[in-house]
Amino acid sequence: MTDTPKLSYCADYVRRNDKDRFLCSLFAAPEKREGLFTLYAFNQEVSKTREMVSETMLGHIRLQWWRDTLAEIEQGKIRKHEVVEPLSVLIQSGQIEPRDLEILIAAREFDLADKAPANQAELDHYIDQTSGHLAVMAAELLGVTDNDARHAARLAGNAYGLVGILRAMVFHGRAKRLYLPQDRMEKHGVGQGDIFEFRKTDVVKSLTREIADLAQDRIVEARKFRKKLPSNALAAALPVVLADGYLRKLAKAGFDPFSAEFGLARPASFRLTVKAMLHRY
Repeated sequence: MTDTPKLSYCADYVRRNDKDRFLCSLFAAPEKREGLFTLYAFNQEVSKTREMVSETMLGHIRLQWWRDTLAEIEQGKIRKHEVVEPLSVLIQSGQIEPRDLEILIAAREFDLADKAPANQAELDHYIDQTSGHLAVMAAELLGVTDNDARHAARLAGNAYGLVGILRAMVFHGRAKRLYLPQDRMEKHGVGQGDIFEFRKTDVVKSLTREIADLAQDRIVEARKFRKKLPSNALAAALPVVLADGYLRKLAKAGFDPFSAEFGLARPASFRLTVKAMLHRY
């Protein structure tokens, strides 16, 4: 009996911290998976910045460290770091452009402001520069070169990202952070305390349902473009399948974002496998 191959640092890091994208990466061609794991590990490094620091300035310093690291990689200087070293291989081989990674870094400046987005457009921009842009980069790593395919990947990433905002309401609430649009909260009469204290009120459920309906519409829109995404890049858009499953759980829980049924929902691995086999998302 052969031993199970040991995961690389990046693969294991993503498995522990971003299970959805880890599972989706397994449906990429074997020779492409490590690149995805490295990209997602980098994303995890910058996305956790706010949770890693006690002061805003320290967060800016951490993000600047990554900017300096990318600049040094372009100069041929590689810092000894479990994510930096494999990332440098992708950059130096031309598989990833540093400027694309810098977009992910810049987007995380928003996290440090600890300010809720004023409206849906502001939240959408944040999601587009994080989850949407990340999906495009993943698709490019998988061989995408045309704009239609990039657009398809971005739509998928944005749909998944909006569901992610709902799934993170408890996590953000514990940290006294808000990512829900202020204008939508005011429309439904939801206060900051309702979210921070996890109040299972009708107004919170109404707000959650409105955002969930929008997310479902975006999943439908993303799927309209799936023929534009080549099958070899399917893994970049597969998180949509999991997002759809999470919305089903939320609906079953009566759109209570604080319910265990929604918050502790596990990724639908079987459904993901079936969709991947059919080359669909």
